Amino acid sequence: MQTITRTLTASAHVAVAVRLKDPERETVARRNLAEAQIADAIDRALATAPPLNPGQIRTLTTLLKTGGQS
Repeated sequence: MQTITRTLTASAHVAVAVRLKDPERETVARRNLAEAQIADAIDRALATAPPLNPGQIRTLTTLLKTGGQS
């Protein structure tokens, strides 16, 4: 399953960075893990939700573009 692989891969990269005690690499890996988790949550929600209308898509797009800042 792609979503499991995406999150597990990102988690493994965090673990490697922590073991190597590389703060910069860890920051990047944690950012990538957050992206994978968000993408997985969106995939799960869209898989069970009815189709979104254009206004809803615009709202969610704006939320993502602003990083969650209203």
